This record gives sequence, structure tokens and C-alpha cells, in this order.
Amino acid sequence: MGLAVLESEAPAGSFGALMSETEPSKGVIELRFESVMTGYSGWNWLVTLTQLDKRKPPTVSEINLVAGEGALLAPAWVPWSERLAEFRTQLKAEGKAKTDAEADELIKALVVTDDIQSKDSEADSDQRSVQPPLKARVRKRRVKHSEPDEDQEPN
Repeated sequence: MGLAVLESEAPAGSFGALMSETEPSKGVIELRFESVMTGYSGWNWLVTLTQLDKRKPPTVSEINLVAGEGALLAPAWVPWSERLAEFRTQLKAEGKAKTDAEADELIKALVVTDDIQSKDSEADSDQRSVQPPLKARVRKRRVKHSEPDEDQEPN
């Protein structure tokens, strides 16, 4: 049943042979299939089936792509402050800066900010503003003029 579920739910050709079948708790069966997708070597497809009553067919609970022991994983996250401190140290070691202030000035020169605008950005600014369609504006004008003003006295 696990193979049929993968054939219908997982991308075509993304799974290989059955690697293991375990029962982590009563009524729960985990089927682990090899992943053959490009870029996912060492990863496995894990199909979790639930069968509380042996007289009924199993139910598919989950389908997951999980990392195996030899899987290629993303590196651990490093806060920006630590990466910046390492870069300052590197600039000082290379002799490009003597102090943290000089390193910060070099870093500022390398960083692209949102303050930089192209010549076309001012010309395009009117086009980017959100305005209601012309028909809606005309309709609003007509509705506005058709309503009596509060300052006017009735005839």
C-alpha cells in the first residue's frame, strides 16, 4: 500500500526501493523508501500508515521526505552580528582596516541599500501608485454630486 501511495502522491521517479518497515507503536506502521531525487541523496520518503482495526484497511496518515544519516543538510544558522564580527576581524587581518570603525566604513561601501534609486524610479513613481480604475472614480464623482449638501437649505 505504501508504494501505491507514493506513486500517486510523490513526484514521479522520486523514490526507490523499500528500505525498512517499522511499527513504532501499536497500529502505526512506518514504511521508509529511498529517495532518488536529484539533490536529495541520503534522504528518505517516510509513509506512515495507521491500522487500529486489523479487519479494516490501513489509512495513510503522513507522507514525508526526511533526512537520513548521510543527508546533505543546510548549515547551522549564524546570527548576523556574529557574521559581521567575523568579517571585521577578516578585514583587520588582511590589513584593509586597522579599527572596527574603519572596517564598518568599508562594509558600508560594500552594502547596497534601498536608498539608491535609478533615474527611472521617479518617472515610474506615478505608475506604481494605486489608483482606482477610471470608471470607479467617475462613479464616485456622480454619487458625490447627486447627494444634497448639508449646508444648502431645501427649497
